[in-house]
Amino acid sequence: MAVSNIIRNLRDGELVIKDGTTPSALLLTLLLDEGELNWSQRTNTIEIKDRGSISDGHTRPGDEESIAISFTTKWTQLIGKSADAADPLQLYEMLMFADGTNVVSTSGVGQQETLRLEFSVTDPAGQASEKIIFDKVYRESLTMSEGDDFNVISFRGRDFESSPTIERV
Repeated sequence: MAVSNIIRNLRDGELVIKDGTTPSALLLTLLLDEGELNWSQRTNTIEIKDRGSISDGHTRPGDEESIAISFTTKWTQLIGKSADAADPLQLYEMLMFADGTNVVSTSGVGQQETLRLEFSVTDPAGQASEKIIFDKVYRESLTMSEGDDFNVISFRGRDFESSPTIERV
């Protein structure tokens, strides 16, 4: 198996957001030109102490936690397809499951709306590229900000899994 020692950076990644449409999902590809994709995996541990003493106690696994995920990207417009069916789907519309866009959740009927996020990291040496997959990402907050040079959308949510799928591509 090939191993690459070249450090990856924001030039090597792209984020693809897919919905649950079958057989071919709606998708948007984002270049994270600000390098702002973050995720956190947390492990809960139950500490059992003996009369307050750690030295005589022990630990046990706690409940599983979903993954916290966030990203920030630049935007040119918020709506497209929801305003005119001939226009391209925009990120805001997809993340909001906007009317008129036909975006379908990756979760079942009656559950929180989710999307699949696939983060591809290309190895500059061409030996060990990877894809990190978050299957059931739901939105907790969406913040739009204007700026001097560009406007940004900041997404914060959770992936209803305890760890992402990581694979070589």
